[in-house]
Order: sequence, then structure tokens, then C-alpha cells
Amino acid sequence: MQNNFIPDAIEIVSRAITADNDGDYDRALSLYRDALSRFTIGLKYEKNESKKRLIIERVEGYMKRAEELRDYLNKQAEMYKSGGGPGVGRGGDQAQGDREDDADAERAKLRGALSGAIVTEKPNVK
Repeated sequence: MQNNFIPDAIEIVSRAITADNDGDYDRALSLYRDALSRFTIGLKYEKNESKKRLIIERVEGYMKRAEELRDYLNKQAEMYKSGGGPGVGRGGDQAQGDREDDADAERAKLRGALSGAIVTEKPNVK
């Protein structure tokens, strides 16, 4: 079985970068998430350790950019909901705290999936 997840993820991430450069941040975030999930699956099947390390370095960069986009879009949505005003009061602060908790949970989930795809111990295969 050939591992097509990595080439598919690379193609998707190139579209995400294009959308990001064009300012279509919603689409870019969606594409980054799709690419990250494909990279995660592809890493499980990748046998070349040097290639795995290179992919992991790239994936961490893409994950960071996706997190930045998500935070930016959340702030934009909050500004839109509050009518564009700078202050939203106590209720807004609580909602922002909830979003940050959700963001941390999502970030932990992505990192957990990525770390689950990485073999940290050399298997004793004979």
C-alpha cells in the first residue's frame, strides 16, 4: 500500500497558503486543518525517519499558523458580535475565557494526534 496521505496533504496545504495569502482566512483555516489531519495519518505509515522529522517540522509550522488564524477569526467574530466596540464587558470576558479553553483543548487534541503518530521507541522486531 502506498502512502498517499503525505502528497495529498502537501497539495492541500499549498491551497491553504494560497487562500491565506489572498486573505480568505476561513477557507485557509479549513484547509490547514484538513492538511494537518492528513499529515497525521500519513506519519503513521511513513517509514523513513529523516522524512518523518522533516514533515513534523513543517507540520508544527502549519499548526502554528492555523492557531494564529483561528485566534484572529475568533477575535474578528467577537468584534462583530459586540458591534465593533473595543470593550465587551464582563460577559464578553467570560466568553473569551471559554473560547480560550476550547482553543487549548483543540490545540492539545491536534498535538496529541501528531505525537501519537510519532514512534518514540524502537520496536523490538525480529
